[in-house]
Order: sequence, then C-alpha cells, then structure tokens
Amino acid sequence: MPSIFEDLPNEILLFIFNYLSSLNLIYSFYRLNYRFTSLIRMIDYLHIDFSTHPLSKTQLIHILNQLRSLNIHSIRLSSRYSIDFIPFLISYLPPSQLIHLRSLTLLDADRTMIEKLVHKYPHLTSLSIESPVWRSIPRHSLPHFPHLIHCHLPTLTFLPNSHSQIIHLRLDHCTTDDLLQLNTFVPNLHSLTLTLNQSTSIPHLVNFPSSLTSLKLILRSVLFNEFKRLIMMIKNLKNLTISFSNTEHEVHCFDRYLFGEHWSSIYTYTDNLQLNLIVHQTSEAFLIEDLISNFHWYKQRIHCQTIDDTNGYHLFSLPFIDEIYRINSMINYNDNLFNRNDFNRVNHLHLTIPNHTVEKLLQISSKCMYRNVKTLTIIASSISHDLLSFVNTLMMNSSLRILELRFTSLSSTCRDFFDKLIVQIPASIEMLILNIACTRFLFELLDNNAQLLANIKRLLCSVKNRDEFDSLILLLLEIFHEKSLIYLNISLENPNKSSNLLSGWLLQTNYLKKARIRCSDRQCAIWI
Repeated sequence: MPSIFEDLPNEILLFIFNYLSSLNLIYSFYRLNYRFTSLIRMIDYLHIDFSTHPLSKTQLIHILNQLRSLNIHSIRLSSRYSIDFIPFLISYLPPSQLIHLRSLTLLDADRTMIEKLVHKYPHLTSLSIESPVWRSIPRHSLPHFPHLIHCHLPTLTFLPNSHSQIIHLRLDHCTTDDLLQLNTFVPNLHSLTLTLNQSTSIPHLVNFPSSLTSLKLILRSVLFNEFKRLIMMIKNLKNLTISFSNTEHEVHCFDRYLFGEHWSSIYTYTDNLQLNLIVHQTSEAFLIEDLISNFHWYKQRIHCQTIDDTNGYHLFSLPFIDEIYRINSMINYNDNLFNRNDFNRVNHLHLTIPNHTVEKLLQISSKCMYRNVKTLTIIASSISHDLLSFVNTLMMNSSLRILELRFTSLSSTCRDFFDKLIVQIPASIEMLILNIACTRFLFELLDNNAQLLANIKRLLCSVKNRDEFDSLILLLLEIFHEKSLIYLNISLENPNKSSNLLSGWLLQTNYLKKARIRCSDRQCAIWI
C-alpha cells in the first residue's frame, strides 16, 4: 500500500481532486510537478467559483495566469469580496483564452460588469445574472446567444429578441410585460421560475409556451385567486412549486394556500400534478393533521413540517430530499421513510429545533450519510445534549465550510451550546454567520479567548444598536489582526439616518487604513 501521496495511482488522485474546489485544486497542485499538471489538464469541465473565495491580489493573479491553459467550462463571479476583480479578469484572462467557457454566473452585477463580460462570450449555453441595481441597466442590454439553454435574469427585457433554444428560465423580478412576452421570447420553454409581487398584474390571457411543464413561483402578497388564474392558463403543467416571502404584512395572503379545498379547481385542471408548497409564516396556528386532511384529494404522499418554532409550514410530497435538507423535531419521522444514501446530495443541512425533544429525530438523522454537506444552519430556542452530540459528530465526519447559528432566545442552554461549539469548531469552517442573540455571546467569548476562530475567513453578524457596532467591530479587528479573516460584514438591526455607519475614529485605526469598505445605513462590509 502506498504511504506517500505521490505514489497513489492516477485514478485515486483524480478521485481526491473531485473533493476539492477548482480554485483550491489549481492553487495547491497545478504546476507543482509534471504529473499533477497533466492530471489536472485531463479534467474536461472545470467550474471556477470566484464568489465564495476571498483572494489576495497575488493569489488572484496567480490563479488567472494558470487558468489560461485549462478547459474552463463555467465561471461564477461576484464583486462581493473584491471590487477590482473584473479588470484583473479581463487583463489576465481575455475571452480568446476561454474558448471552452459555456456557463457564466454574475452576482451583484451592474451595467459595467455586464457590458465588459457578457458580450465577449457568444457561445454560452448557460447565463445567470443577479443584480440589486437591475432597474438601472438598459433594456435589451444582452447580445443574442444562439446556443443559450439555461437563463437566469432579473427581467425578460434583458434579452434583445427571441431565444428559441432556451428551455429553462428564471426571472427574479417578473413584470406583467414579461408574462405577456414569454411565448414570443422563449417559445420552447420547459421549466420556468418566477418571482411575482403584488404590483405584478396577472393578465386575463397569457399564452404560455405549450412545452412548459414545470413552474416554480416565489410569491410576495399575491392573492390566491390571482395565482389560480395564472396556473389555469398553463395547459400541460406537471410540476408546481410555490414558496412565499417571509414578511409579517404578507401572511394574510398565505392562509388560503394552506386549505386543500381551494385547490380543487386547479387539481381537476391538471392531471398528476406534483405539488410542493412552502409557507414560512402564517397568521394563524394550524394543526398539521388539519393541513394534510385539507389535501385529501391529492394522490401523492404528503409530508408537512414547520420551518421554525413560529406557525410556519413546509408542505411537500415525498421523496423530497434536495440540496437543502430541513429537519424539524415536531415531526414523528419513520425510519422506513428514508434511505441513508438519499442524503448524499445534501450540501446544506438545516436544523430547526423548537421546544420539543429531539432524541428520536436525531437518532434517525444520525443514520443518514451527509458526505457532501458544506453548510450547517441551526435555528433553536433551546439546546439539548442530543443536538450538541449530533452536531459534533457531523463536524467530525464532513468538511463543513459554512456554519450559521440563529438562536431565537437568550437561554443559558444556547449560551452553553455556543461556548462548546466554538471551542470545537473544525478548521475547515471558513464562514461563520451569527444572529443578534449570539452576537453578544461572541463578544464576551472572544474578549476572554482571543485564540478562538483562528481559521475563520469570513464573519457575518448583526448587532442591535450603533454602540454595540463600534465595540464589536473594534474587538473583532483587534482579535483577527494578522489572522485568517479576510471579510467582515456587520449589519445593524436599528439603523439610523447617518450616511456613514463607520465612526471616524474607527477609520483612523491601523486596522482599516488599507481596508476596502462598503457601508450603508444598515450594514458595513470590510475587505481586510
């Protein structure tokens, strides 16, 4: 048996390489020696994700130089961690050296990013653009892509003309005009995801593409009657997923979606409908048994659970194990419902723990395999020994990279859990996301244990007021000075009208003199 890494056969090395992100693979092994370089060049489709890896200028230039000789199939970009990224990309990696690029994803995109990048890659088969400033981007700003199949845009008006090859489309800010022009711009559409809000008027007649069979809707204050009219205009619908935004003033719209009798006309209109209904919050408390009985007409098996310890529900048909798996302790799970290998796909494990015993739940979940889980989210009002044991086991047997803690109370069990968890946090975790309650825990814990969290590269947390903001940010800058922290984001629960969230004296400190900073009245992002 080989005892040296380089003595392993090529097949084993390629298998190991599959567990590394492309950036880590290139930065660690490419051009290390002739054999490793040849193996990496054998990989047909490399996906490069620049949206989650903060890189120094030296690291970025090194990686861009290496990419020139590789088969880059897809790139994901964001200005979140580097404001100067796009000029570097264009300078060191011109489009002529990305002849294999077929998929491009732009996050936090603005007009400049779109004009400088998108127009240079006419052979794309997949394009995704997410933009907080989409209203400022001109209509028809994209070129024609003759091979485009998957498309994700703010609105349909970004397209200049008809794209008959597009079969999967997502619109984040769907307008009335978008609905009316769907059949013109994407006549062969199979799958459609729309975000609709109250201002989106549903036309009385929409000619949806006849090939459309799958629809996912994210609804914001859309009345059930409007939704029903929209659905009944789609002739061949087979798969329907509905979810809602999570704001209190909109919950009055949700309740009608929870009563199965309101769906009778839709059900008779669509045969063998696969239904997924996700409701985060309701204005009334419903018994789970009552909800399921309302869908007695539904032929598929239905599973219902609460999202958190409020009156929210997640209603869907089984099996429904996708990339985000939500566990809730209010459900009496049956061992026979699950196959432990079904969970290999899960990369985000979402644990919601209300004030109920979790022993049975965690016994079942412990039997499942989470080989690829990268993100762990915990929502809890109190913590049990079973949960702590489960989380510790999970962290030891997986390569977690993101940990999110959201405590809904200031109970002593939450504090004890936080203290024990932070001490045992594995080195693989690079991002830590904390809610308001546990920010205070973090402040007090780090004040006495400065050696903790030495491997954290990105920290996102929130505070209640401006005084806590100044104190916390100074403590974090002192503790993480010359450590791994690259990105810090602190949001303010109670913002004021000040144009600059950072105090002047903080800007004068040595920690921030060379930092890049973006601030609003609600949050501050710092690249260190």
